[in-house]
Amino acid sequence: MPFDSMCSRPRAMFRALALSSLALGLQLGSGGLTPALAATPKTAASMQPVPIPLGNLLPQPQMVTAGTGQAPFLLNAQVPVLAPEGLAGPAKSLAQTLGLRLKLAPSIIANSARIRFEQDPSVGKVAGAYRLQIKSDEILIQAAEPSGAFYATQTLMQLLPQEPKLRVSSAGFELPAADISDAPRFEWRGIMLDVARHFHDVRRVKRVIDNMAFYKLNRLHLHLSDDQGWRLAIKAYPKLSTVGGRGDHSRPDAPAQFFSAEDIRSIVRYAAERYIEVIPEIDMPGHSGAAARAYPEFFDGLVTFNPAKPETYRFIDTLLGELAELFPGRYIHFGGDEVWVEKTRWAQMPEVLAMAQDLTPAGQTPQMKFVEAEFARRMVQLIQKHKRVPIGWDEVIAAGLQENMVVQWWRMDHPEMVLAALKQGQSVILSPSDRMYLDYAAGLGEPGAPWEGNTGGPVSVEKIVAWEPMPVGLSEAQQQKVLGIEAPLWTENVRSESYLEFMLYPRMAAVAEVAWRQQAQSEPKAFVKRLAPHIARWKAQGVNVRGNREDAHQYRLH
Repeated sequence: MPFDSMCSRPRAMFRALALSSLALGLQLGSGGLTPALAATPKTAASMQPVPIPLGNLLPQPQMVTAGTGQAPFLLNAQVPVLAPEGLAGPAKSLAQTLGLRLKLAPSIIANSARIRFEQDPSVGKVAGAYRLQIKSDEILIQAAEPSGAFYATQTLMQLLPQEPKLRVSSAGFELPAADISDAPRFEWRGIMLDVARHFHDVRRVKRVIDNMAFYKLNRLHLHLSDDQGWRLAIKAYPKLSTVGGRGDHSRPDAPAQFFSAEDIRSIVRYAAERYIEVIPEIDMPGHSGAAARAYPEFFDGLVTFNPAKPETYRFIDTLLGELAELFPGRYIHFGGDEVWVEKTRWAQMPEVLAMAQDLTPAGQTPQMKFVEAEFARRMVQLIQKHKRVPIGWDEVIAAGLQENMVVQWWRMDHPEMVLAALKQGQSVILSPSDRMYLDYAAGLGEPGAPWEGNTGGPVSVEKIVAWEPMPVGLSEAQQQKVLGIEAPLWTENVRSESYLEFMLYPRMAAVAEVAWRQQAQSEPKAFVKRLAPHIARWKAQGVNVRGNREDAHQYRLH
């Protein structure tokens, strides 16, 4: 979770560590499915393309049967891609990526090698299910709907070299015979990227989307506002971006940086082509310092909205309307975390005191937690007015919110919030900081945020894949309300693209493994071995992936 400028989430004893960690990060940087332009590779020119062996596919498929003794499939420039109209999207993407001919609604070409898509409702009832068969004369992709066919193509792409079009257009490439049946465990398989503390532009976001798609992740949560910056242009309130967009966590006087409406449309479109839904977050009522600088009349004089002022809700309603226009997905996240009412000026504001008195049960001293819950309740209503599903961090449950919404649990020391939300009939996303926070160090002595999640040790690949996310003792109905998992990357300490990559990769693959596999617990040592060719592939692409502890030396202070 984020921390604000008044009182950061890390305990006071960690402040010196935070500054050191910040210095570590900041010294780095004082239509087919065309990937976003990569950073200039440092070593890729001397490295060979890296296909992934069948036994090393990630996330691990439900069932893989190698065609032992069977002839491989020769993929070359003469192989056509055949598909019905219902699977045209994934088929077109694959054909363009490989430089092959696409034929829609065709009959099977006799005596000719081919890649064939088949829409088959029997493949699986779960969205994303697929079957991939590689034979000597045919690659057959079967799925009930397009996302399943797309995930089959991503499995296929892992089996190919990193530059498949180049190889396919020349001598071709042999794919091993295999039969793969697969389906995801969780509906929600997410990454959260904080672009408020340090801004990361369209190209960087699209590169993250490319890697998410490769590992079958399907939710990108963008944290668009915080105390340090507002990163989205809003027509009705232009100062949100021109004033609120100035500065970042390390440079309060930096020029304004934000996404235009066309930037957002480009990101959303790019993600949708890869079956990824983009969820915007505007954090409220706290963590709103950037908006407060732009429009102080709606705030408490610090960084928290004035919850007793009718104009506050008209302001929020208007910006939510623009948000719904820009993000056509199903969800809007309103934050609701770390309000810390005792650090606001609510208790010094007569109108807020009167609101607290009205909301507090008779005979009790007025309590600001009821104001906090009422603000969250109104956010739920406004988001629902705009035909979206509200999401809030788990503090809204602690404040007493009972409305129909999605709760994102992050506070590892409050696991009871998961059951509390489920008992109220709310859906849940699991993001415990000690398992899912990718701003924490990946290994002992390595750079990373020093917040409380580190009490359980570094958030390593091994620790992530050893986690079984489904809480014990849930009923079948409650398990259905657990949508899935999401790994946040907060960027107080992450400014450069190089460091962003170091913190994301290869841990993104471990997150995907837990989100996809039917039995999420993996044997850590075995997973690390399966991960090795993926790390080699990232390095061949010029990505600053963490391969081992030695790779962290570039960020150490001396």
